[in-house]
Amino acid sequence: MTEFTDGQLRDQQAMYDTGWRGELERGKEQRGNLQINLDFLAREDLLKPGDKILEIGCGIGTVVHTLGEQGYDAVGTDISQIAIEYGLKKYAPIRLEVQPAEELTFEDAAFDVVLSFDLFEHIAQVERHVSEVARVLKSDGYYLFQTPNKYSNVVFETLTHKSLKWRRAHPSLHTAGQIRRRLARHGFETRFVKMDPMNDFTRAKLKKLGPLGSLIGHVNFTKLPLGLQTNLYVVARKTGTGSR
Repeated sequence: MTEFTDGQLRDQQAMYDTGWRGELERGKEQRGNLQINLDFLAREDLLKPGDKILEIGCGIGTVVHTLGEQGYDAVGTDISQIAIEYGLKKYAPIRLEVQPAEELTFEDAAFDVVLSFDLFEHIAQVERHVSEVARVLKSDGYYLFQTPNKYSNVVFETLTHKSLKWRRAHPSLHTAGQIRRRLARHGFETRFVKMDPMNDFTRAKLKKLGPLGSLIGHVNFTKLPLGLQTNLYVVARKTGTGSR
């Protein structure tokens, strides 16, 4: 069992181990919008043969496995021991490691591309995370990630839970402007990509909102302003050392 010296990280690991254990027992292997995330990578076409790729918050490693099948040199990390152990059995041979997003063990400039999906919003110490991503990325490397839009997610989670208890799991929701400014401090140039979020996964979540969810399911989000997107898909290129 991997143990962390940081008490906050230990608490996070315990929370996500509990979550993964329960969902895997119910037969649920994916906790995010896997297909749209893969579509985002295919659409941007920034991964090159020979690239070393790190996915942080990889869960059971499905994206890492998919990239490996496509010939990429990919490794995944997650804070959950439960998720990593499951993925190592399901996708063997695969390289997955238990590591928190705020404390990576890799050498400086070890990767050409870093990925994360449905991770950024979960990290309490998000400034440490971005600093670590900048450290392990090569110059001109990319951080490609997806995270819920703060504007829309606050409304959705509050209506769904009828309380603010969701804030424990989502302590670091960001707007597009907040993401751009945070990444710029660490030497990143950032742009955003609009992806259509509607598929079976998203519609199942929207059912929790009743008639309102059904109405939202007919919206073409690619035509809406960035501030109204459900999720923010981010292409961040490391161009310098930043101001920190």
